[in-house]
This record gives sequence, C-alpha cells and structure tokens, in this order.
Amino acid sequence: YEGEYNAGLAEGRGVMRYADGDSYEGEWKAGLKNGQGVYRSANGDVFDGEWKADMMEGQGIFRFANGDVDSNSYHQNEIAGEREGRGVMRYADGGVYDGEWKAGKQDGRGVFRYAHFDVYEGEWKSSLKEGRGIYRLANGDVYDGEWKAGKQEGRGVYRYANDRVESGSYKQGADVGEG
Repeated sequence: YEGEYNAGLAEGRGVMRYADGDSYEGEWKAGLKNGQGVYRSANGDVFDGEWKADMMEGQGIFRFANGDVDSNSYHQNEIAGEREGRGVMRYADGGVYDGEWKAGKQDGRGVFRYAHFDVYEGEWKSSLKEGRGIYRLANGDVYDGEWKAGKQEGRGVYRYANDRVESGSYKQGADVGEG
C-alpha cells in the first residue's frame, strides 16, 4: 500500500497492489475502500465508481475485459457486487440492455436493443423474456404478446412487415392457433 495512513490504517488517498495482480486506487477509510476509486483486476476487468466499507456502493461503471460495459447503481445488500436496481449494460457485440436488475440478472421492465437491430421492450425474469412484451424485428415484423422463459407463450399478435396480421395463442415460441 502506498498512500495516507491514520492510526496504522489506510486513510485518505492511496494505491493498493494485491499479490494476485489486482489493484485499487482511490479513497480509503479505516483500512477499507471507501469513497471514489478504481479497482483493476488482473484479468482486465475495471470498476470505476463509489465504494463503502470495502464494497461497491452507489454509482459506477464496470468495464469487462471482453468489452462489455455496465453502468449501474450498486448496493451493499447485493451478493458480491451483483447488479441490482436500474442500470445499463453495453455488450461487446453491440447489444444494449437498459432496465431493471435483480441479483445480477435482467429482472423487471427493460429494453434490449440487439446488435442485429431487433428490439425487445417488456418484462424480464432471470434474464429471460417473461410476461408482457413487444419484440420488433429489424425486418419490420412485430410480436406483441405474452412471454414465458424467453419464448412466446400465451396470447399474442404478430404483425408482419407486409401488413399481414396473425392473432392467436403461442406455446414455447410456436403459433398453436386461435386461443
């Protein structure tokens, strides 16, 4: 550790270099990461944000080694810094999720803009489409209806780009006719 001390503990600004190659540069209080700081993992992941009592707490941006970028609010009641609440995740492939998170998974209302230009706006559960949602395909087709476990399930309306409309029931992503 290089930086300020108080009563033998890191206090104020400082840099900690860990044996595993990780490092933290930022504010410390009573020997714990506290305030604004940047944590760099040996694997290339970087978190730049707020800390409280050695945990990510408040606003921050997580840049993953694979190119994904997560800008979110972090809370101490989370397990190991998992996403919780509202946030935006930008994936390396170009996809973007803007919505609610629970226990590190897309959960609640959210919009996913896929890299191939499709867009889903609706409800999520455990990172799968679940509940009511609208899926707009890049080709102009639109499905407006119910989802379960990531697939069309229940009542829905499929509007094709050529103005054809199908209304009916879906089971595990397949149209099973009028319901």
